[in-house]
Parts: sequence; C-alpha cells; structure tokens
Amino acid sequence: MDSQLEKGQGVAQGTLGGVAGGAARQGWARGRRAAPAPDGSGLPARLTALVRQRLGFLNGLFNALPDRRSPDDCLYTAATVLWMVVLGFLCRKGARNAMDADRNTGLVPANLLALSGQRRWPAGRPVTAPCTQTATRFLDILAPGKLEAVLVEVARALLRGKLLDPARLDGWVLVAVDGTKQEDYRRLSAPWRRKYRYVLHAKVIGPDGTAFTVMAEPCDAYDTERGKLDSERAAFARLAPRLKAAFPRLPICLLGDALFACEPVFSACERFGWRFVITLKEGANPAAWSDAMDLLPLCPGNAARVARDGFLQDTRWVCGAEFGRRALNVVLQGEVDGTRLYFCAWATNFPIHSGERARGVAAAGRSRSRIEESYNVQKNGGFGLEHAFRETDKGAANYHLLMQLAHSLWQLLAKGRVRREMAGCRKLTDECLAALLAAALQYCGPPDEPLPAFQLRFADG
Repeated sequence: MDSQLEKGQGVAQGTLGGVAGGAARQGWARGRRAAPAPDGSGLPARLTALVRQRLGFLNGLFNALPDRRSPDDCLYTAATVLWMVVLGFLCRKGARNAMDADRNTGLVPANLLALSGQRRWPAGRPVTAPCTQTATRFLDILAPGKLEAVLVEVARALLRGKLLDPARLDGWVLVAVDGTKQEDYRRLSAPWRRKYRYVLHAKVIGPDGTAFTVMAEPCDAYDTERGKLDSERAAFARLAPRLKAAFPRLPICLLGDALFACEPVFSACERFGWRFVITLKEGANPAAWSDAMDLLPLCPGNAARVARDGFLQDTRWVCGAEFGRRALNVVLQGEVDGTRLYFCAWATNFPIHSGERARGVAAAGRSRSRIEESYNVQKNGGFGLEHAFRETDKGAANYHLLMQLAHSLWQLLAKGRVRREMAGCRKLTDECLAALLAAALQYCGPPDEPLPAFQLRFADG
C-alpha cells in the first residue's frame, strides 16, 4: 500500500498523521502482536494419555468396585459410569442436570468409552453415555471407603513417581488438614434435618500451588464456633489413624490452622512419628503466645532477614515455648512486599538450628493456604462444591469423592502439562480450558493409538 498521498489529498483531522513529524517521528507502538489462540482439539488425547500412562490402574480399580448389577444386563461398565461423573466435574458442569444435558452430544460417548477402556458394545446400537441417574443408583449402595481408596492410590502413585518431591520440607511430605462445607441438605421432605454436611480433608501439598486430596472424613453437625472446633478435632481423631494406616512409613509433616493447635493433635503426631507446623494465634492460645513473646527478647540472634528492592522479610524463632505440659518451637515471620503486609506465627516440633530451617518451616506453614485455595476453586470455579448432588449420605459422599478425584486430575492435566504447552496463550483461564475440553469431547474423536509419551512437570518443580 502506498503511504504517499495523491495530489489534492489531505490528512484527516485528529489522526496521528496530522501530528507534526507523523507517526515515524513519534515512534508510537502499532499495537502488541496477538497471542496465539488456544487449541483445545488435543485435550481429550492429553487426558487419555495422562490416565493410561501415569494412572493406568484407575480403570482397574473402578471396575473392581463392588457392583450388584447383573453383568449380562449392564450396558456400561462401572468405569464408564464413574468416568461420566468425573468428566462432568472436569468440564466444570457443577450440577447433575448440566452433566446430563450434553452427555450424548457429538463424540462425547465415544470419548467416554475410550477413556474408560470399555471395548464391548452391542452391534448396531448407537453409542451412548450413561445418565447421572444410573451413576446415582450405583453410588447410593457403594461404601465411600471404596472410592476413597482410589484417591489414596492416586496420591501413592504421585509420591512414588517423585512428582511432589519439590514441595517436601527436608524430606517430610506436607499434608494439610482443614474442614469445609460439603453441601446443603435437601430439606423439603424433612425440614427437621440439619442444614449442611461438613467434611474434613487431608490434602498432600505439591509444587506450583497444587493440593491433592487423599482422604475425606465427615464431620458432625455444628451450629456454633465452639461446636466447629469440637467437630473438626473429633473428625481429625478419626482421620489420623486411617492416614497412618494408608501411609505407614511416609514421613508426614502435618499443616493446620490454629484450630488444631491443641494437645490431642500434638499427641497424635507424636504417637505416629509425624512432624507438624500449625498456625499459632494469640486469641486461640493466649498462654503459649504470651510465653513465646516473653522468650523472644532473650534470643536476639534467632533472626534471619531477606531484603531486596521493595521487599523485606524478617523471620524470628524461639525454642521451648510452653504449650501446657509440652515445649515447642515457635517461628514468626513478617513481610513487606511493596504495599502488601504479611505476618504469621507457627508452632512446630521441628528442631530449628538455623535461619534457613526457620524460613523453611515458615514456607511450609504458608503453603497451608493451598487447601483453602482448592476449596475456593471447587466452590467458585464450576466444580460445584456446596451444591447438593444427592440426598443420601452414601451417594453424597461418593459424588464428593469423585469431585476430589476430578480436581486432582485437573491439576495434573492443566498445571503439569497443558499450561506449559500453551504458555503463549497469555490470558487462558481454567474455566476457558474446561470449556475447550467440553467442546473437544463433542467434536474431536477418540485419540489414535499409540498415545504419545509426555512429561509431567510443574512450574516450580
């Protein structure tokens, strides 16, 4: 295109060309080059490759679950029924109606059968996917402990594969515990029942902001803050022995908020040979807080500072603060990052002999927030946490466990592979990725064999 004006033409008023010297003299940018558009056509193949090559035992565990259905009368395997629900959570449907709406659209049934490994199908019959009512009948009679064992096996595979090693603290695996509201009760037919279901989770903390659910323990109903404390502590007393039995030789470092800074939790960790880093608050433990503050001026050398432009972090620690009849170490960390301020303290049974160890304990304590971030994603990111999926206790618990499995798979798929491969897509959100996956399942056929090998790698791993 000729940039010169023809004879008799003038420059339009108010444009850059009308400025003295023109655009060339000003040197103004012409605009940023557009980022590449995300291509979701390969997402079903990536998901299938992840399941077969890294978690190849999943379909076997699904099909080995107790199944009261007659095999001769069943169109779908147990793995196909369960994968339909897991795919619904992966695509952020958030409700059973949304899962059913497009389950038979396009190539979704073919992709579902490929993912679940179901090869048999009646000749001449159109390929279809099961509805959530079929899944509900299956989940209503399944003991939740059977599905929880699948979560344990997934965590065990990740630990054996050393994928989570970068998040360890001196070789100790970080396991965070916290409670949340699982869902609302449906009370139309029984308004006298309690309003909510609550659950306590144990999640393994991994690199790149990940948290993988290992176990879920139902909590008793509570109406007050005092009842909340008692309920979650009682649930922890039931969960801790099961966690020890599932991982008898795993070096576990327990992470918890100030609710768990109590003698029963400390005694359980001592009995099982665990370390712990638990948040310490003045209001929750006033006597221990006061003793730590009294000891702080007596050890001025127990300090470590990190300073750079616009950032200052001070870490202090004291040894032997009294928690009733127990003496523990306390780490305090304050931070100024630009205009953001941060301060927190933790009680721990880690021996602290250097500033590096104190900063490591503080970093482990701060990583406890990832369990709350995972709850936020599941509540507000489309998974449907707090939505009532089923009235019965067994059915509701099993839907919840499948949601946790889907969240773990999503972290492996998105953060372990897809984010790295789509690094050029600057504003690609998880919700957008889920929409791309849902569309690809409809319009892209099952992947060709053999599936290509790949590497799972997190950003800070």
